[in-house]
Amino acid sequence: MTYRVVLHAAALAQMKGLPGDAFDALLARTVDLLEDPWDARYLYPGETEYRQTTFGAYGIMYFKVDEDQELITIYNVTWAG
Repeated sequence: MTYRVVLHAAALAQMKGLPGDAFDALLARTVDLLEDPWDARYLYPGETEYRQTTFGAYGIMYFKVDEDQELITIYNVTWAG
């Protein structure tokens, strides 16, 4: 499967001011998820399509995997900054 990524408007707004190193870590983790979107913790029992993962030591991203559409939607980015 070839997944693609969509950034929700909320995630884009939360990324504002993200330092370069943190942005690079976020981008690298996102690229990893394109290969294996299930390599992240699920958020809710029974709803495994909702996931969370860290990007380096900078923060956490929350996303949803739509296997049918081969789509990863990043809807929240939390970082210390």
